[in-house]
Amino acid sequence: MLGSLLLGGALGPASAQEWRDFRTARQLGDVETLEIHLMYAGGRLAVSPSEAPLLYDLQLRYDAEDYVPRREWRRVGRTGHLLLTTSSSSEERRDADEATRFGELELEDLPRAEGAAGVLDLTLNPSVPTDLRLGIGAGRARLQLGGAQVTALELITGASDVEVGFASENRVAMELLSIKSGATSFMAENLGNARLRRLEFYGFVGDVVLDFSGAWRSSAEAEIRMGLGELVMRVPGHVGVRVRRSGLASLSAANFEKVGDHWLSPNWETARVRLEVTLVAGLGSVIVEHG
Repeated sequence: MLGSLLLGGALGPASAQEWRDFRTARQLGDVETLEIHLMYAGGRLAVSPSEAPLLYDLQLRYDAEDYVPRREWRRVGRTGHLLLTTSSSSEERRDADEATRFGELELEDLPRAEGAAGVLDLTLNPSVPTDLRLGIGAGRARLQLGGAQVTALELITGASDVEVGFASENRVAMELLSIKSGATSFMAENLGNARLRRLEFYGFVGDVVLDFSGAWRSSAEAEIRMGLGELVMRVPGHVGVRVRRSGLASLSAANFEKVGDHWLSPNWETARVRLEVTLVAGLGSVIVEHG
């Protein structure tokens, strides 16, 4: 039985770069849950479910002149743990253990590779509940997670263009969707299909769209903190919304009623499912589209 697959090979010289391929995959076996920790310096990141009979399949194209991929796999009971980091070659030589540290992350912990052209594609088995912790320093990230079983998602991005989508329902409830973003353009679509219970979004500078369309099996709460930029929240009309706002940013919420410190959608009292938002916004604008 194939437990893990690793491939490497130069793709040919290109402007003093040494492009190589790296792949790691694992058969499904009897693993019941999966935790993936991934730290990516920069380039293009794509994550999606796959019907292939593998627990996961990760393929990376990287510049060996600048970066070294490090992979660790361990298993505790029926839970598998995958760690993948891309660290600079100099960091690798200076401290071989540094690349394997993936504890509590902040934005300053992210490796950066401005203008990097690398590619990382990760596919998940939709039959296995998976906890994802992803960090991307710079570049583009496209996470299409509809149909997967994502129990939790932590995403930390630097100067990035990020899209997260749930075109179909997440197959399990998601306890927490946590996002920390630096200077970024961020869009999340069909969050009502994520089956999330709590959303935490911390954005420093950028334009953010949070689209809560979807099936909405149960109520949820969100804590959103924005520094400078524009935030657009799109919520289906059948979902009751209550927003508590602080900060200097303007708030536009047509047909909402202000009651004390809260803005309430017309159906707040009668809605079967509700979204309760705590919003702290510094400078910029917040637009709530309801209906």
